[in-house]
Amino acid sequence: MADSDLYPLGRGLSDSVRLDAQHLLWKLHTGYTLHPHIPITPDMKIAEVGTGNGIWLFDLSPSMPPTVQLHGFDISEDQYPSKHMWPRNVNLALLDAFKDVPPTLVGQYDVVHVRMWASNIRDGNTGPLISHLQQLLKPGGYIQWEEADLVHQSVQGRKALEFAQRIPSLFQKVGLDYSWATRLPRDLEEAHLEIIESKTESFRDFLVQKCTDTYLLALGEILRGTKLTCAEEIVPLVAKHEAELQSLCAERKGTVYNWSPVRILAQKTA
Repeated sequence: MADSDLYPLGRGLSDSVRLDAQHLLWKLHTGYTLHPHIPITPDMKIAEVGTGNGIWLFDLSPSMPPTVQLHGFDISEDQYPSKHMWPRNVNLALLDAFKDVPPTLVGQYDVVHVRMWASNIRDGNTGPLISHLQQLLKPGGYIQWEEADLVHQSVQGRKALEFAQRIPSLFQKVGLDYSWATRLPRDLEEAHLEIIESKTESFRDFLVQKCTDTYLLALGEILRGTKLTCAEEIVPLVAKHEAELQSLCAERKGTVYNWSPVRILAQKTA
């Protein structure tokens, strides 16, 4: 495990299934896997940074020309399927997205995809990650970014509203600041990337439950991870929130607990 692996969510079976469900949620929301504005060429190379279990690449693979190279990078390979299960044009490898890109990868990619880094950016500083993405890109290459805005949420139900009011103080205590997602378009522009599309939306009615379910699972993962790494005096507070979350999950019918989906397409100027 690399020094900067501060990933607060889990990498077990249920965590990987949650990634699959989140991918379906995003695909049903946007209507695409690869943004339709991005031109497809036979010799293009596409990377995903923070690929998790590779679901985005595996979904994209059959729709691409067989000569297109799809590369997934993550700081941990714990969620990668066995290599013999990878599509022929997909390769998964280890890479720390908060460090400089190895020279062999600099300027190699036509597209870099990133999704849901909300809990991975500490102190609100997107600079190291954006710099890493830029290094991977060819001139004229695209960053396709789908993010969760956890500040502007849609919450309904008494227990959900109470939980949403209480949990931010814990996040603040353990250094989880989610406000950077609202500043992401500005951060990309300040890094001299051209913003082609920037949308912050809400989920349509038929996706509200899917977002609620996956979000509640993710919150459980975050609390479990926080309890393992936080200061001893904060553990009782984390345990209290875990109990509240368990009660909320038990009565989730009619509950809405949604983040706002953000999608950005940016281009590296030549």
